[in-house]
Amino acid sequence: MIKFSESKNIYLYSENIDMRMGMNKIQILVACNFSKMEISHSVFVFCSNNGKTIKIYYEDDYGCWLLQNKLFEGKFKWPKGIEIGTKIDKRQLEWLCKGLDVIERKPKEIEKAYDYY
Repeated sequence: MIKFSESKNIYLYSENIDMRMGMNKIQILVACNFSKMEISHSVFVFCSNNGKTIKIYYEDDYGCWLLQNKLFEGKFKWPKGIEIGTKIDKRQLEWLCKGLDVIERKPKEIEKAYDYY
């Protein structure tokens, strides 16, 4: 059984991938970018070229899982300009799976208040 609560890290794979990739190709992609220690009990999230499908790869002590989530309407709010292996937390993974923004936008700089004496 998958227990995301026990996962060490959740990584986003920044480049879009072909969703026809199966377990073996995704395992190779993960192994080329992460060490064996990072892979175990970590979650890896991939997005399709059209932004309508994500795949989640998870490996534990007993084997590995490949999950797929496809939106019927709209696209996943996949963050732009991130590096391979960008970490997110469990809350952000839940948002991503629901089609919400994962990376929070930085608020505009707050104007400094001046004290007049």
